[in-house]
Amino acid sequence: MPVDIIMPQMGESVAEGTILKWLVCEGDYVTKEQPLAEISTDKIDTEIPSPVSGVVKKILYKEGDTLAVQTVIAQIEERERTEQTKEEGKEQKEEKRREISAAAASVGEVEIHEKRYSPLVKKLAKEYDVNLSEVKGSGEFGRVTKKDIMEYLSARKEITVPKEEIAKEPERETLIPLHPRRKITAERMVLSKQTAAHVTTVFEVDVTPVAKYRELNKEIMKKEGIHLTYLPFIAFAAIQALKEYPVLNSSWTDNGILRKNYINMGIAVSLEDGLIVPVIKDADKKDLLLLAREIQEIAVNARSKKLKPDDVQGGTFTITNYGVNGSLFGTPVILQPQAAILGVGAVVKRPVVIDDAIAIRSMVYLSLSFDHRAMDGAHADAFLRRVKDILETWGVSLYEQKKSNPPGGYGGIW
Repeated sequence: MPVDIIMPQMGESVAEGTILKWLVCEGDYVTKEQPLAEISTDKIDTEIPSPVSGVVKKILYKEGDTLAVQTVIAQIEERERTEQTKEEGKEQKEEKRREISAAAASVGEVEIHEKRYSPLVKKLAKEYDVNLSEVKGSGEFGRVTKKDIMEYLSARKEITVPKEEIAKEPERETLIPLHPRRKITAERMVLSKQTAAHVTTVFEVDVTPVAKYRELNKEIMKKEGIHLTYLPFIAFAAIQALKEYPVLNSSWTDNGILRKNYINMGIAVSLEDGLIVPVIKDADKKDLLLLAREIQEIAVNARSKKLKPDDVQGGTFTITNYGVNGSLFGTPVILQPQAAILGVGAVVKRPVVIDDAIAIRSMVYLSLSFDHRAMDGAHADAFLRRVKDILETWGVSLYEQKKSNPPGGYGGIW
């Protein structure tokens, strides 16, 4: 009896998912835990692993389809791999090709060719006056690829194939289809702007003490396999400030301000198709070294689509590091239902005045967007001033505060 592959429910509030890409074809033999498809939900992008080893019998929905959770999207016939399995897989693929040929006979050769040739292939065929029926396809189910076209042209001695495609005037407008994640990000940003009373305050911070600390400890970090950026220091300072100003670690509700007595730190990660915010749970119980390690891990997992549903839920405060792209400062949008988000600009060396003398210092702008319904500007400024103080005095004066700032104190890794 075939094993049903369903659209999984990636979190309690997730109602549907979109098939981004099938990684297997009908007739393929798959092993247990082998990825079958890439899917996208309003929480994460991830892969669906095969629950068993066997042959893919049916793929019920195509790429781009958005389906309710628990919908059966494919079926696998469970079995061990044998020579017979390999032959059956080949037979099933051949049967698929025969179905395509039969469809061609019923709807007409021209129509089916229009369906199976990609826009690029048809463009090249028109440009070089190629009869596509003369080209043998090497793609799935005999589809003709760009490589097939170029090899066909190379075989025609009377035609010289240009090394580069002829440049043509580009289209004046291009409609880019929305990736599910981009659509979700857009909806959330608009909802946040319509919900919260956004205000942004900006502080300039001298992180030269942090820069010196990083330089002194870079060899230790290298041995630990950690790339110690400025972000873990800023996250650590923000966590200490949140303990002192807990209204920043809250949510607005119709019944009052819901203060969270724990700190789950969200770290925004930019992807090609949108933004995702993995969460470091109980961040207030972690020292600098552990924070650095977990920030590094969640970024890697986010970009390799290895996040689990729980990894992106429960955040109470978020940091977004747009400085990694060179931006000096911005006005980040609050991630609902949180009350604030901290933006980190690029760290830049520039001349500043210290005790009436000019010095070259490592400077950064920190911008805090907060919900004015939950707090006033004085609360937001006090929080950001505390973050500034911690970063600007990172060093001996902080080590003296270790006992009053467990675990690890501001020194963190010692």
